[in-house]
Amino acid sequence: MKVLIVEDSPVTRRLLRASLQKWQYEVTEAEHGAQAWELFRHEHFPLVLTDWLMPEMDGMELTRRIRELDLPSYVYIILLTAKSEKEDLVAAMDAGADDFLAKPFDPDELRVRVREGQRIITLERKLAEQNRQLRMTQAALVQSEKLASLGQLAAGMAHEINNPISYVANNLAVLNRDVRSVMQVLGAYRRAAAALIPADSQRGAELAELETDADLPWIEENLPHLFAASLEGLARVRNVVQNLREFARLDNAELDELDLQAALTSTLEVLTREIEEKQLTIQTAYGEVPPVLCQPGKIHQVFHNLLLNAIQASPLQGIIELRTAVARDQALIDVRDHGGGIEPDNLRRLFEPFFTTRAVGHGAGLGLAICYGIVRDHGGSIEVDTQLGRGSTFRVRLPLSPQPAQET
Repeated sequence: MKVLIVEDSPVTRRLLRASLQKWQYEVTEAEHGAQAWELFRHEHFPLVLTDWLMPEMDGMELTRRIRELDLPSYVYIILLTAKSEKEDLVAAMDAGADDFLAKPFDPDELRVRVREGQRIITLERKLAEQNRQLRMTQAALVQSEKLASLGQLAAGMAHEINNPISYVANNLAVLNRDVRSVMQVLGAYRRAAAALIPADSQRGAELAELETDADLPWIEENLPHLFAASLEGLARVRNVVQNLREFARLDNAELDELDLQAALTSTLEVLTREIEEKQLTIQTAYGEVPPVLCQPGKIHQVFHNLLLNAIQASPLQGIIELRTAVARDQALIDVRDHGGGIEPDNLRRLFEPFFTTRAVGHGAGLGLAICYGIVRDHGGSIEVDTQLGRGSTFRVRLPLSPQPAQET
């Protein structure tokens, strides 16, 4: 365990270092609070052993500053002091100190107090890990409920939409065929009428007026195009429904082969509205990637969350890049946006359940946590490369065949 010693006395500092190193602690030294604060801003120390009275910055001020930081884990602080007044000790505890060690210190007392600090830090880490596991379990339960609801909704929508689409498509096909026949008959009548008009000029004038009012030439020219456009529109609706059905098979936990390119394409179809609202350009560079044996519904969920995040991070008329490749029996999937990037302070908490930088009501903070869990359960990994002002790339690595889930 790392220990930061903050002591302005070289002799005391040397004695502390010798004792701690003898007990197998990794020791870093600072001569005063300001130097310690600079070290602490660039490196995490679970345990700090600091003198109270020092030049530039004393131990009380150092303790206060450490407590004001948003740190990933607890820092145990022991104050070295010759003070014994109750008021002083209470003030130090209020500032955030955990324990005290009287000066001049006794090595046995130092060992016991440092060991107690280490025990508390270890317990805090175990508690944090248990809390993380509980949050991951909660996220998985939320995901399971969402997926089940989405699956039921998609199945109902597909059924309700497909039936009328079938009626309309069949009727249009029949109507197209019959109208073509009618137009052929009409053409025959027109040719026959041309020969009869000289014998009955009044009837001929009526026919000519009716043909002009109906704009028959325009109908003959455009009717086939109208039928073709209508059938194409129905085909697009059917395609959207099919993509939704494919995407919404999220509760299917059975292993199956998945075409990653097709999965990305169907997910983009589902997100068409969001893409068009921001006028985004999707650039793809798909490599020769064989089908991956996985749980298709869950991988669809990963793609949906990553693409939705990329869309939300992208500026208006921005670009999102998708790449696939194979490297060492792994499929690589890159999703890159050209947004503002991720702040370093947020990067370490990116896959933490319920962590979000969005306003309340605009994100539950579960998307990336779910992605991380799904990819991990497939024996893969998910990585982030980000630059402020230039965007972020999320890389998913999936084994081509199932692997044991990675330990967390």
